[in-house]
Amino acid sequence: MAAPSYTTDLSVISQADEASGTWAEPTATGWGQIGSTAFQETDFPLQGATTLYCMSGTVKTGVGGLLADAGAGGITIPTDGAVLIWIWLSVPGLLDASDSIRAVIGSGLADFYWTAPLVKADYTYGGWRNIACADPSAISMTSQGSPTSTRRYFGWCFAVTFSGTLKGNPYGVDVIRYGRCEARMSGGEAANYATFAGFAAANDATSARWGLIQAVSGGYLWKGLITLGYSSAVDFRDSNALIFIDYTPKVTSNFNKIEIRQAGSRVDWTGITFLCNSPSTTASKGSLEVVDDCDVNIENCTFVDMATFIFKATSAVLNSVFRRCGQITANDASFAGTNFDSSSVAADSSALVWDVNTDPSSDLSGCNFVKGTNAHHAIEFGTTSPTSMTLTNVTFSGFNASNGQNDSTLHIKRTTGTVTITISGGSTPTYKSDGATVVIVTSSRTIKAIVQEADGTKISSARVLLKTAEDATGGFPYDDTVTIVNSGTTATVTHNSHGMLTNDKVVISGASLNPNNGVFTITRIDDNSYSYTMGSAPGSSPTGTIKCSFVFLEGTTDGSGEISMSRAIGAEQDVIGWARKSSSSPYFKEGPISGTVVTTGNTTLTAILSPDE
Repeated sequence: MAAPSYTTDLSVISQADEASGTWAEPTATGWGQIGSTAFQETDFPLQGATTLYCMSGTVKTGVGGLLADAGAGGITIPTDGAVLIWIWLSVPGLLDASDSIRAVIGSGLADFYWTAPLVKADYTYGGWRNIACADPSAISMTSQGSPTSTRRYFGWCFAVTFSGTLKGNPYGVDVIRYGRCEARMSGGEAANYATFAGFAAANDATSARWGLIQAVSGGYLWKGLITLGYSSAVDFRDSNALIFIDYTPKVTSNFNKIEIRQAGSRVDWTGITFLCNSPSTTASKGSLEVVDDCDVNIENCTFVDMATFIFKATSAVLNSVFRRCGQITANDASFAGTNFDSSSVAADSSALVWDVNTDPSSDLSGCNFVKGTNAHHAIEFGTTSPTSMTLTNVTFSGFNASNGQNDSTLHIKRTTGTVTITISGGSTPTYKSDGATVVIVTSSRTIKAIVQEADGTKISSARVLLKTAEDATGGFPYDDTVTIVNSGTTATVTHNSHGMLTNDKVVISGASLNPNNGVFTITRIDDNSYSYTMGSAPGSSPTGTIKCSFVFLEGTTDGSGEISMSRAIGAEQDVIGWARKSSSSPYFKEGPISGTVVTTGNTTLTAILSPDE
């Protein structure tokens, strides 16, 4: 890639460099207490493209300020965008307690909308601050006079209470811009990756002062839309940074957002903390969406008091923390070791949504879920999630101990069929189902076969096969009809609602091509398919009535005459099979094995063989 590029979509309404003509006081009744005409200020300007100026004025009691004229045609503020205004007041102690700093957007000097992005308590120490205000059609604003839909005049006004006129010019306003307020980043290369510091350096240049990502004490202050991968791919790698999400009470909820785009992009964050300022009063808490399936690696990061997150399959969010955040849509991303602490989702919603047909065993391994204030679930398994899955070392705290509640641990959205969830370590969850039968399997069971002679002498190296003997609700397949497509030595099986996992074994029979028949270890593809590897390539796909049954045991006995496996068992199931030893002396005749595999404990079955020599 090339060197990183840092740009924005912002357009200028006024640079606040004008000597006269563009700026004026509002003329509505009770407004206009600026004390004099606009003054081209050189003592405390913030921004300047070629020369440093801002606009200033004296202050009298009441409401005063300056508005910039964007021209007779006005401008259009984009959806989820805003006007950004740099403000200054050196006498913050004189501000009224409420509605003291007012953003103004209007069609005329007496006809406008206004709202208060900041009040006295937010502006204790004064100084240059950048305020954001959305279009009046997008947020609630107070109308003054009879404003039309034309957006022509923009600025900020103060409301102060004191007696007399202050000396000097304590009121200031600098560059005013508008747009989606997008921080656009692309490019990045070894030893020169795109970073927060890189954008902040461009943002904070005297000729810029965009107000999007600015360096502040201890980290960076962000507002607007961050697009990582604007127009072309980005290689963004950063670590150990603190990002404050700016207080923006007068924008739309989607205003503060991060979008990661372009399939060729790579984003690596390690030890990054995002912290929303004033989450209970800001209009936009900040969200994140991985739009394209690119390489996203987030590790040991913390997200506090933010809104929603959407990831993709190639996203990895490892050993991180989401604290008091909104809903997280996984889309097969990996969250191993991540803590979902006190989600802010509404009642009967879920902190994490898993709605892909992939077993979450490894992707959610070691995660921890702590219930928030509302009566919500930890995980929602959607209608396309697996019908058989495993939760590995996942812990849950604070959720309802009863099933069927709005704050039961899991929410199963399937309305029909059976969903089997195996718990391998961690906590045993409760659940609410939208209609499907839910089977929670809490621990693995051992299934063992012992092969011996009539006098009890154990037989080693005996071959054993033990498979299902009949169907069982919530159990494993028995004599199910399947179809198979071959490609080389790989056989792909279509087997609806098979309920099996990778490394399970099956016995296939009835295929017209012999290499397809036998006992095989499968690789799960989804709820309705899996694959296995044959010993040779048949060259075509099999026909015939092909049957499949689950295999509990297949192999040879050890020196103690035993063979066993451990597996979570969702239902009691009758089994049948055989044991024999015909490959080496001493030889034994084949003997039957049968019984029932149980869910309440381990199962041990015995085969008695007779000598055959």
